[in-house]
Amino acid sequence: MIQGHGDDAYLFDRPIVADFSSNVYYGGIQEKLVQHITSHIRGVDHYPDAAAGKLQQQIEQRTELTPGMVMVTNGGTEAIYLVAQAFSGSSSTVVVPTFAEYADACKLYGHEVSYFFWEKLAPDTRFITDLVFICNPNNPTAQAMSEEGLLQLVQFNSRCVFVIDEAYIQFTRNTDTLLPHLHQLPNVLILRSLTKSCCIPGLRLGYLAGQRTLMDKVRAYRMPWSVNSLALEAGYYIMDHPAEFEVPVDSLLADTYQLWEGVRKMPEFNVHPTHTHYFLFETLTGTAAALKLWLVNNYGILIRDASNFYGLEQGHCRIACRNKEDNTLLLTALRKWTLS
Repeated sequence: MIQGHGDDAYLFDRPIVADFSSNVYYGGIQEKLVQHITSHIRGVDHYPDAAAGKLQQQIEQRTELTPGMVMVTNGGTEAIYLVAQAFSGSSSTVVVPTFAEYADACKLYGHEVSYFFWEKLAPDTRFITDLVFICNPNNPTAQAMSEEGLLQLVQFNSRCVFVIDEAYIQFTRNTDTLLPHLHQLPNVLILRSLTKSCCIPGLRLGYLAGQRTLMDKVRAYRMPWSVNSLALEAGYYIMDHPAEFEVPVDSLLADTYQLWEGVRKMPEFNVHPTHTHYFLFETLTGTAAALKLWLVNNYGILIRDASNFYGLEQGHCRIACRNKEDNTLLLTALRKWTLS
């Protein structure tokens, strides 16, 4: 899906003063990271590491995974499409509503795609497809399955390959990463993004992790030089300075609750529960598309029209928590919308 994602301020002539449409942490890129990337700008006159081998080794050391268990990718999306290509012609279940690229990638490579709704997901759910795609915490529903529950689910379906997207794992207290368990999970591939917590979505940087048998199958389809030299430099710096990129989860979730509660108090909106820093709400007056346009035109506020997620309705919107000033501006604007 090319059009229809969040962070689409480029579609509007008016300047955006508060972007709630993206789930990237609002804190912005670290100044020291900017300086590091800038100092390596002249490196673009050479080809980057064709397989991103140095960064792969750094990630494997940081995550305590053995050599060959990580593949660095051009954002998590490249990994999704590589997995779909490697398992071309398979059957896949996508747990929905969720990120559209799982199903889009599978369809592109001839998968038979079926859908299973998140609210029905349980540790003893039985799947019969070759692959199962799960985003945990899920986007856009902001729900998370516990680490224990997910481990049970994976072990209960040992014949399925689980592709677990942990893009938002650093933004929740309701679950934890399965990376430490990968040595005991031959049927799991984990997607990780460095763009969400490190605020570098424009650089496109992520990785795929799993046991060697699965990783070698996927790695056979990757092209050389898919990760550019500046993204690699960003990755080197992030791996060398992890403390600088720790998300202040507790304060962020506290602010999210205040924003969530502020929207919930307005009867014109139906607010969904959340386990992370973003959440869904449904406008009961008008459509999400109309509300999005009204907020842009009147306040320079951008939200995510979530109506194009499989299983959601025309009124569904998604917003991610920002600073208190921006959150207050959004709540003020939403109150005005209810009166318009």
